[in-house]
Amino acid sequence: MISVIVPVYKSEKTLQRCVDSLLAQTYKDFEILLIVDGPPDNSGVLCEQLAETDSRIRVIHQENQGVSKARNRGIAEARGEYIRFVDSDDYIDPDSNDILLQAMQATDADLVIAGYHHLYFGRDIIKLPKTGCFEFASMSQKDEKEFLDIYKKGFLNMPWNKLYKKELIQKPFPTDLNLGEDLLFNQAYILQCKKCVSITAPVCNYIQDDRGTTLSTKKRMDKIPIAFRLYEESSHFFKTLSISDGDIPATKVVMEFLDDLEGLAYDREMSRQKKTEMIHVYEEALKSLDVAHKKISLEQIDYKIIYHFHKKNCTTMVYFLIVIRGIVVKLLKKRG
Repeated sequence: MISVIVPVYKSEKTLQRCVDSLLAQTYKDFEILLIVDGPPDNSGVLCEQLAETDSRIRVIHQENQGVSKARNRGIAEARGEYIRFVDSDDYIDPDSNDILLQAMQATDADLVIAGYHHLYFGRDIIKLPKTGCFEFASMSQKDEKEFLDIYKKGFLNMPWNKLYKKELIQKPFPTDLNLGEDLLFNQAYILQCKKCVSITAPVCNYIQDDRGTTLSTKKRMDKIPIAFRLYEESSHFFKTLSISDGDIPATKVVMEFLDDLEGLAYDREMSRQKKTEMIHVYEEALKSLDVAHKKISLEQIDYKIIYHFHKKNCTTMVYFLIVIRGIVVKLLKKRG
């Protein structure tokens, strides 16, 4: 049996679609655990109504504790041999569970990593990993390179494009983070695996709307120690697997910082002085991380240009670059 864990919070507009997609699965041996995480809307009431329509739906209520504790509660309550996570604002295709389970059983794998549809402002961006089979005790150089590619492209950053074995989940989702907890969960799980496979099939429709790019100064300051923790634990992860990480953990930290810097262009609540001060904070953070000697591989040209000046502490130039980039992005959105 597959236990499908769905954290529910402020989901009354999307939950019906999500649950309908789960009930429509061609693979019938499953249960749905709706973990109601103290929502302020009528999501919990809707969950109870849905549970009355199908005996495979179980509803578990808890005080609001966040998505990680909700998922951990689901793991503890799950009765299935296999675990799957689905977010309440997403939905899956009818053969989704079939695809994941067949891949796991056909290869005797402990983890299946799949692709997904990224539905972004009406666009369907299909993101697929390359097909691969990774036996961690004896990985060839080719396999290591392909696994690093999957890691670098972010396919380990989320739980909803995967199928897990419950018996191998030894460490729960970290509950003291609001960034990167899914990656740390997946890394801890992989360290319990003998084999994982990646498949070129999309198994989830991940919906991303415009949640805005404005972050409070406190949240930006919080992201710095979190990014450092992710760097340290990711470096340890690759070392434990005896894989040369190719400086990917350092690159991910730099990209997190650059994402925030580029987001400053859209923050109307911060003055130019405050934005400049924040850029300087990130410059000092990079110094303390000492990534200067690392091979930072950035694919996007805007990242490359901004990082060139950022690592040289050219604060004013970085500010003007992110402002110009923000203007260009707005113009492109208007045209297209």
